[in-house]
Amino acid sequence: MKKYILGSLLLSTALLTGCSLDETPKSKFSEEEAFKSPTLTYVNTVANVYSAIGNCWYGSDGSAIHTLQEFSSDATMLPGRQGDWVDGGKWQNIFLHNFESSVDTYNNVWNNIYRIIGLCNTSIDKLNQFVTVNPEYADYVYELRALRALFYYNAMDLFGQVPLVTSSEVSASSVSQSNRSAIFDFVTKELAECIPHLSDGKCQNKGEYYGRVTQAVAYMCMAKCAINAPVFTIDDTSPTSYQAFVGTDLSGACKASEAQGATVSAKGKSIMINLDGESRNAWQTVIYCADKIKALGYSLQPEYAANFAVNNDASVENIWTRPNDDKIYKIDDYNIVRTLHYNHAGAIGYQGWNGACASVREMRVHGYGTPDVDPRLALNFYTDKDYMAGTGQAVNDGATDKDLEYMPLAVRVDFPAGSDPHAVKCAGARMKKYEFDKGTTGQYCFNNDLVIWRFADALLLKAEAEYRLGDAASALATVNEVRQRSGAKDRTALTLNDILDERMIELAWEGTRRQDQIRFCTFTQPTADRYVGVTHNASAGNYNDDKQGYTCVYPIPYAVLNLNESLKQNPGYSK
Repeated sequence: MKKYILGSLLLSTALLTGCSLDETPKSKFSEEEAFKSPTLTYVNTVANVYSAIGNCWYGSDGSAIHTLQEFSSDATMLPGRQGDWVDGGKWQNIFLHNFESSVDTYNNVWNNIYRIIGLCNTSIDKLNQFVTVNPEYADYVYELRALRALFYYNAMDLFGQVPLVTSSEVSASSVSQSNRSAIFDFVTKELAECIPHLSDGKCQNKGEYYGRVTQAVAYMCMAKCAINAPVFTIDDTSPTSYQAFVGTDLSGACKASEAQGATVSAKGKSIMINLDGESRNAWQTVIYCADKIKALGYSLQPEYAANFAVNNDASVENIWTRPNDDKIYKIDDYNIVRTLHYNHAGAIGYQGWNGACASVREMRVHGYGTPDVDPRLALNFYTDKDYMAGTGQAVNDGATDKDLEYMPLAVRVDFPAGSDPHAVKCAGARMKKYEFDKGTTGQYCFNNDLVIWRFADALLLKAEAEYRLGDAASALATVNEVRQRSGAKDRTALTLNDILDERMIELAWEGTRRQDQIRFCTFTQPTADRYVGVTHNASAGNYNDDKQGYTCVYPIPYAVLNLNESLKQNPGYSK
């Protein structure tokens, strides 16, 4: 009897519902056919996993890693505009840190992450049966292991204690949680073992390694693990496990504390990571990884905006991107649609939903309305009437006889009845980062590859690590290298909060902010936009003024807990 395996050409999937690890193939064909050549072997074991990633980072309905990283931060919100965008309070609850595990968003993100992990396990197990006869398949195994490690990095980051499963033979009923530090150790060891066997090709450029995990991608994941090591090595045992990361600035300015930062910095010096035959502390590992990425040929793109332009696959800066276009990949991206006012979008021949926007805090950090406005503001956001440069015309605000004018400082979590209708429609600076694709043949499919990681991020991580090691002069020089590319004036001095602000400006809308805030001890602090007593829709809860730090991880979804009773809820949550 012939054996049968999953085939990616017909896009079969190994679905993980909650924590289920059972395969549910949609189609099968003979193993003899699938493995008769290295090309078919790659397609049916590695490529099928990449093809299943889809909207894991930028989900069309908001159920995505990017949503949980960006909309829970102090930078981005989706306000209630008198009946628009209430969505049962989902977006407001995320922004106000009411992380209820019954919300589909968290469950869907968990499922997407473990679906990819399950596919990796299935392909790794199958390939290992052939490696002895076909040793060239070993590199496929390393690539899949690195990809699996990358998804465990996301699971660890978002949910803390998660199940560690490395075999497709493990049943759902036998899965138990691992401590967060154990997942951290697994991810860093897997990356270290896989890196020498990965390609040094460019993931962001069209060709053989387009969209794949290469050495640079793995080094960047290692840098992300290392920079967050003081957080990732905490094992959740009580609601106060993350007390050290609860900010002390209650003024609404949401500043990072040098004193708290020094505690985090000291901890990072004691966490050792083995990579490329040498043991380094967390901060040294970050610097080493950034330098290795540079040695692999990555540098700052001369023009900041080119990293996000239509057909941006020629970027020398983007390290890992999600390939996208309107002909082959056709992955819906609603981020541009979700942010633009509908009349603004209509003027350029598209749809807009008048939703997501920048917070007041984001605008203040960018220097909006001041003589010291950062030049990246105009590259990251539409403010005032600058949309006319692209449309050539003013448009109506959709509520009054006034022209549309984005009002960055008028945004609020929710606009109650009686609010100024002009402000309701116009409040909030809108995302401009990705060039609008006027030539697309699909309503929501653009020819901009979506950027997950880029070299500017690696440089700012390096600057932070230098600062935490006590080398403020090197950190300042590295930060200014990034600023100079966009025409921003050099900083003459540097604080920990300056580095956090620099990351907010440079990486606006790129899904790094929640992670950064936790590490800098500002995630739980009130801001100009969210504070005790802030107005919100009746379908959302009050601002969660977390003084314990348990919101530094999301809750394990109810559906997952109901499926496997051996799993325990993260501390601080109700179940």
